[in-house]
Amino acid sequence: MKTQLEKHIWHWMMNTLSIPRKEFNGHPICPWITKYQDKIYIKEVKQGIKEPILHAVDLLEPLNFAAIVLAFSKKPPIGSIRRVCDETLNIDTNDNIEILINDHRRKGTIRGVYTGYSKCDLVIIQNRRLLKLARIRSKEAGYYKTD
Repeated sequence: MKTQLEKHIWHWMMNTLSIPRKEFNGHPICPWITKYQDKIYIKEVKQGIKEPILHAVDLLEPLNFAAIVLAFSKKPPIGSIRRVCDETLNIDTNDNIEILINDHRRKGTIRGVYTGYSKCDLVIIQNRRLLKLARIRSKEAGYYKTD
């Protein structure tokens, strides 16, 4: 059973990140959400930071997810989330993942990542191989062209 927050995040992803936008040459912020929607898992985290992130990383490939989105509803310090994500990415066996952080206090893009979800912090753990493939296909489709 999905929580209200998990439903809200899914709605936001489908109605904000998946919608074509002029500033992205008519492409959505994330053009692959609809294609991989059955391989994206959203989970509200009610306590802890490190254990939920490490658990999600461990489940990503065995359960064949393209991405796992962790929603930190209690809003722990963003520095703590960043530290745990950096530590997780520096584990030798985690070269198959990419982690993006959505800081609920920021608007717009930060280092090219859209940070528009304002209700809570999100940690998006993605399959690096699929992400790289999506970037190549997006480039071929003209996603990165500017006029």
